[in-house]
Amino acid sequence: MDRIFLSLKDVALKLGVSEKTIYRMVSDNQIPFAIKIGGQWRFKTDEIIGWINSQKAANSAPQPTIDYRISLAAALANGAVLYRIHGNNRDEIIDELLAALPYSSTFDANTVKVSILARESLVSSSLDGIAYMTTAGSLPVFFEKTMVLMAFLEKPVDFKALDSRSAEAIFLVLPANTIEQEILDRKLRRLSMSPRFLTGIHQQMTRKLLLDFIAQTEKEIFD
Repeated sequence: MDRIFLSLKDVALKLGVSEKTIYRMVSDNQIPFAIKIGGQWRFKTDEIIGWINSQKAANSAPQPTIDYRISLAAALANGAVLYRIHGNNRDEIIDELLAALPYSSTFDANTVKVSILARESLVSSSLDGIAYMTTAGSLPVFFEKTMVLMAFLEKPVDFKALDSRSAEAIFLVLPANTIEQEILDRKLRRLSMSPRFLTGIHQQMTRKLLLDFIAQTEKEIFD
């Protein structure tokens, strides 16, 4: 090994894997900073050491606890139920929703809004007068815990829904991780197929009645 480059064997020792594994990773473009010198793989020392340290840090970081049985009612209890939300368009309403979130040093409203709109730009999540919003997988934003904001709008607003019906209510899923986000997304899709659920949401119940109603509906459908 010289001062400028590390050999394939050196990198294998530092990562604690076999040379064959490193060769495969290079062939699959899973490891950066690899160049061939005289027919042998070499790695620029400064860059590869920094990459190795970042991999070790990522592997040693505590993994988030995932609630595979997370319910919409529980996530809504973590979030908020909002009434008479103002706004003449989708952008203004999202601003109002995010302004209702509790302060967090890691929370950037603009970043979250861009992620939400990136997903909504593909196709509106609004159907039957209810929008089911969340952040985009291509621009992930995660919170300390998964929460849902439920908002009733002061007046119906055109969200460019496929059924052309203006939105009157919104579910906004703000996830702590991708798995809980996907679980809630699928639960909301299933709930949106229930006429009883749709009718109940449009009644704009008080927060307690709404949480009880959603919890009971989830129990009937998913249990």
